[in-house]
Amino acid sequence: MSAEHPECPFCGSTETERHSQFGSEVSKSQYYCNDCHTVFERIKYDGDVADTGR
Repeated sequence: MSAEHPECPFCGSTETERHSQFGSEVSKSQYYCNDCHTVFERIKYDGDVADTGR
């Protein structure tokens, strides 16, 4: 799974693209699946530590 093309939780496809920088919360992004045509959200910093500048 690529951070740029996350796996769709509905069909398992990686034919996805970011739909919106922000989802229902600031910490989430929305993605669109080109195979099953659904929108889903992912946590932006999934597994990575955000660079806080400290």
